[in-house]
Amino acid sequence: MDNQNDENIYILDTNILIDLWLWQPFKFSISFWNKIEELLESGRWVLLDVVVNELTYENEIKRWAKKQKSKGLVIDIDDNVKNRAAEINDEYKIINPSDGRSRADTYIIAYAEINNLSIFTREGFMIDGDELHKIPDVCKKLKIKYIRHLDKFMREMGFEKK
Repeated sequence: MDNQNDENIYILDTNILIDLWLWQPFKFSISFWNKIEELLESGRWVLLDVVVNELTYENEIKRWAKKQKSKGLVIDIDDNVKNRAAEINDEYKIINPSDGRSRADTYIIAYAEINNLSIFTREGFMIDGDELHKIPDVCKKLKIKYIRHLDKFMREMGFEKK
């Protein structure tokens, strides 16, 4: 997958899927989730297997993500991405060594870098005293496009009429 046009194609961080589900519960927002699914099917955003796996609780968003996987819409990361993710973590320490948290972040960043994609995350930047880098910090260093605000993503995905 190589993004050669002017459209941003996003990889959604796990926190975005969870937030979308909290902000737009399925039972009240069927048309919203139908549109999100259509956008996934058309390749406007990417759902990685590591993101699906990071959804730990068996709830509506986990079941929705598993449904996308059964439809063949979830991308499994390959060894190339795994190797680059390890290099990124060696250079920028993202994964918490005590509990393995943020493991998916390295894969998200590596996949975006390799495929010239953008990342949508709600993570903030490192603050003084932090030992671990956050997605926006590493994206800035590697010159990977990212956004942190829902309104930009929603506009780009066509939820707002121009």
